[in-house]
Amino acid sequence: MWNEEKDQNRWQMKFILPEHNEALRQLHLAKQKIDRPVLSEEQVGEFEFVISSAVSEDLPLDFEVYDDGFVREVSGRVVYVDHLRKEFRVKDNRGDTNFVKFADLINVKNAPSG
Repeated sequence: MWNEEKDQNRWQMKFILPEHNEALRQLHLAKQKIDRPVLSEEQVGEFEFVISSAVSEDLPLDFEVYDDGFVREVSGRVVYVDHLRKEFRVKDNRGDTNFVKFADLINVKNAPSG
């Protein structure tokens, strides 16, 4: 009996088609996604204070941004605040400009100086 099970396992499919592999990857990603956090007015006020202080003193900040179910980290200096579009622009260490929407902001804190 034991040898029969060993023989059957030998003939089972030992590879995954690329389509199946992609579907498994998408399923795994979907399980890791989070819902958009809801911030209190107190948290939003605190973020506004931290951002305005950093802008006036030209200090770098670390942002956590909600991005389609995941949290993306952005670090840099706020170079422009667009009140009409409700977003701001953050220039990172590489000189790239990142657009961050107010609504996507999860957390903001002063970047460690060093």
